[in-house]
Amino acid sequence: MLGALLFLAAATADPAAAKTCLVVGRQLDYAVADENTLLIRAGGKRWRSALPGGCPGLAPNMILVRREASPRVCANDLFEVKDNFTPQVFSLCRFGPFVPLGGETR
Repeated sequence: MLGALLFLAAATADPAAAKTCLVVGRQLDYAVADENTLLIRAGGKRWRSALPGGCPGLAPNMILVRREASPRVCANDLFEVKDNFTPQVFSLCRFGPFVPLGGETR
């Protein structure tokens, strides 16, 4: 399933339409594609963020904690990768530019 989603993301992404910031509200709605890529839903659209330099330790069972409490998330903003059950921080990473994916979300 994730492989198909990644293929779809790569096939429908438009790098020319990349944004540096998204309005995400209080909570970031995301899915981890791999250590280098996050898929994000914001503003009724889906976005892909290629993480600069990757993000070691990033996996679907981890949580992201943004450093900024703003309703916006921007490229180069920092986030921590944490385990869901312990206070351990596995990585400190940065968001990349947000590239739109085809299709609207509900």
